[in-house]
Amino acid sequence: MAAQEYKDARRLAAPCGLYCGACSIRAAVSRNDAQLMQQIADGLALYLGHPVGVEDMHCDGCLSGVRAAPCRECEIRDCATAKGVDRCSGCPDFPCKLITDFNNDGLAHHSEVLDNIRRQQEVGIDAWLEEQAQRWRCPQCGRSNDWYSSQCASCGADIDDHF
Repeated sequence: MAAQEYKDARRLAAPCGLYCGACSIRAAVSRNDAQLMQQIADGLALYLGHPVGVEDMHCDGCLSGVRAAPCRECEIRDCATAKGVDRCSGCPDFPCKLITDFNNDGLAHHSEVLDNIRRQQEVGIDAWLEEQAQRWRCPQCGRSNDWYSSQCASCGADIDDHF
């Protein structure tokens, strides 16, 4: 893997244990799906309590300088930074109340962050990223899909429930 690809891939391992490569927002933007981006923006506006536009959807990963609206202000990333680590997997205080509450907030894609972080600690970030990239690929065409897809956006193949 080239140095830039390696750096880009590592940005997809969010401090909280989410795999940004399967983010529904990133998927909608990469497919240029204006209807889905608007749907997500409307839902985020309700969730965040302030207006969110389609222009707020662009993201290059949680550890990049370009983050989507819900990830711009993140207590978990701020906590990791304050402790001098990139991710909760490197934190001596893991698991803490902040990450446990996030894991248990009722959002399906958040419900696996504790397991993801433990897996990162076990195999390392690079191996975990490869596992995640494989996990979220369509079994038919190999295209990446997001957390909530039930069918591949590229070939239409059914995708197994991920949660």
